[in-house]
Amino acid sequence: MIKVAILAFDYALGTTITGVVDLLMFAGVTWNRINDLPVKHFFDVKIYSADGGMIHCVNGLTMMAHGSFNDIDKVDVVLVPTIAGNVDVTLAKNTAIIDTLQRIADNETLIASNCTGAFFLAEAGLLDHKAATTHWGFVNEFKRKYPAVKLQAEQLVSHDGNILCAGGGNAWFDLGLYLIERFCDHETAVGTAKAFVLDMGRSNQLTYSPILNKRYHNDELVLNVQDYMEKSFGQTISLERMAEQFNLSTRTLSRRFKQATGETPNHYLQTIRLEAARKLLEETSLSLPKITLRVGYEDVSSFSVLFKKNTGVTPGSYRDRYRRRY
Repeated sequence: MIKVAILAFDYALGTTITGVVDLLMFAGVTWNRINDLPVKHFFDVKIYSADGGMIHCVNGLTMMAHGSFNDIDKVDVVLVPTIAGNVDVTLAKNTAIIDTLQRIADNETLIASNCTGAFFLAEAGLLDHKAATTHWGFVNEFKRKYPAVKLQAEQLVSHDGNILCAGGGNAWFDLGLYLIERFCDHETAVGTAKAFVLDMGRSNQLTYSPILNKRYHNDELVLNVQDYMEKSFGQTISLERMAEQFNLSTRTLSRRFKQATGETPNHYLQTIRLEAARKLLEETSLSLPKITLRVGYEDVSSFSVLFKKNTGVTPGSYRDRYRRRY
């Protein structure tokens, strides 16, 4: 089970607590029941407060925590919900959240915030020199308070190392769907989105793709190579060309890339292309030959074989099963 801890506090936005709990707890459940498939439970989600007592949300909803911040030990994900009241007052009254974030911050734990919850992560020093996003209405205040953060306010969701930040409004469900895909698989995320009637088409600013898992490393050169591949996957890309562009030998590039990501550059590029193809099959009416060319392949037959080998179904079957219908 994937263990998730939500750091709740008084006057937090209720949906960013209860909505995330519902979304994660019913991943692999609701969609499976609708389609007479075996039910799978993936997430164990617990709500924590500073003292383990009641939480009073801004909408008047009161909920009981499962435990206190001190009870949090080893978890896979920590979520910080939206600050719905005055930011400075909320930060001052909830220093225990900042202490907890600093205590658990390591590369093994994925730390995420929704909307103005990013202020807590920044206050804890976890966003220094990292990309982040927050609610568009708080951009100026955020920049003033935390100039060391690489704020990307135009993004719906930002991802840098082990830190995730979702923007304002209902971006908590974009974050939740990403977590489902990150820890489960693409199909479970799509099924959950359909069961909850959520629009995965909002992913234009962050591709919900398992390839993001491979960014949990600190090799800046390899990160640059990954950026290059993710932007240029539709073009002809060879190992020799990449090595020349980044002033490395092919052997050195392959070694460093494998050491940082756990896979070869060619396999990583293939994964990017397949994920792009899946998105196009889900979200567009483009023909298979056009999709094949757009993601960097030329032969439709060979691409179809590759697609089925990696997904278990043909491109046509995948489109029939997962294409957005709402």
